[in-house]
Amino acid sequence: MIAAFRERMRNRWARLLERPFWRLVVHFGLRVFSGNGEGGLGLGVGAMLALLAAPGAFISILLMDKYSSLLRFLREERAFDAYASSLPDQYFFLTFSMAVTGIVTVLKWDSIFPDRRDYMNLAPLPIATRRIFLANITAIVLIAVVFAVDVNAISSFFFPLIVTMEEPRFAAYIHFARAHFAGVVLASLFTFFSMFAVIGLLMTTLPESVFRRVSIYLRVLLIVVLLGMLCTAFAVAPTLRSLAHDSHSWLRWLPPAWFLGWSRALMGRAGGALTELSRTGAGALLGAAVLAPAVYVLSYYRYFVRIPETLNTIMRNREPRRLLPMKLMDRLILRTDFERATFRFALKTLLRNDRHSLLLGAFAGLGFVIASQTLVAALGQKTDDAGSTSAMALLSAPLVLAYFLICGLRFVFDLPAELRANWVHRVILDRKQPGTATMARKIILTFVLPWVVVLCLPLYVYLWGAVTGGALFAVLMAGCYLMPEILLRRFRKIPFACAYPAWKQNATVIVLLYVLGLWAFAFLLPGLELALLAKSNWYLWGLALLLLSTALALRNRHRDEESVQALVFDEVADSPFELLNLSGR
Repeated sequence: MIAAFRERMRNRWARLLERPFWRLVVHFGLRVFSGNGEGGLGLGVGAMLALLAAPGAFISILLMDKYSSLLRFLREERAFDAYASSLPDQYFFLTFSMAVTGIVTVLKWDSIFPDRRDYMNLAPLPIATRRIFLANITAIVLIAVVFAVDVNAISSFFFPLIVTMEEPRFAAYIHFARAHFAGVVLASLFTFFSMFAVIGLLMTTLPESVFRRVSIYLRVLLIVVLLGMLCTAFAVAPTLRSLAHDSHSWLRWLPPAWFLGWSRALMGRAGGALTELSRTGAGALLGAAVLAPAVYVLSYYRYFVRIPETLNTIMRNREPRRLLPMKLMDRLILRTDFERATFRFALKTLLRNDRHSLLLGAFAGLGFVIASQTLVAALGQKTDDAGSTSAMALLSAPLVLAYFLICGLRFVFDLPAELRANWVHRVILDRKQPGTATMARKIILTFVLPWVVVLCLPLYVYLWGAVTGGALFAVLMAGCYLMPEILLRRFRKIPFACAYPAWKQNATVIVLLYVLGLWAFAFLLPGLELALLAKSNWYLWGLALLLLSTALALRNRHRDEESVQALVFDEVADSPFELLNLSGR
């Protein structure tokens, strides 16, 4: 019976795709999930939807410790109101839903609108322009609904089940799940339409040349704001219970609070303030849902119908600005012609390519948000005692930001900018060209060391004195030198010029290693510094020397590997079978 049902649905889907309109809708929808044809991370529809839904499931499972009656009995916690205790958790799910939906919308913005390739393929066909317009806007609405449902589907099933596990009636679970699901889905839709409206409004009102310049900065800023909203959910949680009684609380300006009021109103557990916030959320959602299509209609003619009148390339009427003193860099840091050329190529790609800039901005934004929270916690305490929590936070903050910057740069190095142009590197460069890891390390340190020296050295000297502050700064510098060497193992590529496999079987393990690396680099290392500082400053200098020696040993190993390995321009996916090669052939 299941096979027959699947066959029936497959036949209906095939008949639906025979209609030109729905074929266009599917085409525009799949553009969002594609890898843009450049060897990027084309995960496909299933993989991307699974990745978006997985965090909600894990977070729901982690909350079982809080709502388990057995664990509360063992902890001797007698009085427990599940509905009141679920208020901060529900706020977190709303914030998480909005952050994920907004970040995906910002990152996939270029795939939402039709581009030159669509125009060249669709314009000659006997299809009216209004049908292309309606198909694209239908795909946009369907994508918004799919994202909203997918991000919240699993958590909307498990979280209400965990909260209402002690309720005698199953209807209590249905009532809670219905209200929670409505709140998180509407919050996701509001974020999608808001991001669409903000970027589209600038796209419509600004001249094209100005929009191209400010677009990347605006999108990076939006990602940082969304990440900041997500990370501050834990700080907001303790004050949420007062929101139900205080209509003048500053929390009323936060969009997740609007939809929290909406969800609680559907449950019948909203006070006067939450009911007022639910009305604010309804008005905000209605305004965003009206403004987004209106902006799309205005921008459609400007950017799709006028595609033949525009050029693919941007004509410059002036020499590009130089952000770095390149002559000084060439004389002191970039020793070979290979390093000079590759450094300029990598720097221009990072600053001009939207995809790489957005991903690096996302890494840097997350690091900035976490480091800022750490610093705020530090400034709220006394910093006289070097072994206090505030000292630990002050040491962790720059390490957190440096870690995310280093990992972000290493990640974007593997994403190709334009594979059709890497023939230049293939033709010019020798496959045995040495110095690829050295060059990549210099690029990474260019983004890390300047602000570390300018900000951290005076701060450490001011707080701990010249001797102790200098020792702590030496450990920080040594750690920043060591991290690129660890991440650049077996790096035999030109950044942005090598195809990346569509999927890695060990991606989950890599993510776990990055999380463990953050803990070791940004939290374990400062704790070790403070423990050594309690004994003597000389122990800190010894730690710095140990880290630096490890970095130099890894650098020598990289040079030995480069002598026997050729440059890589086409990554090959790992083979599912490992041969023993007993014959030695």
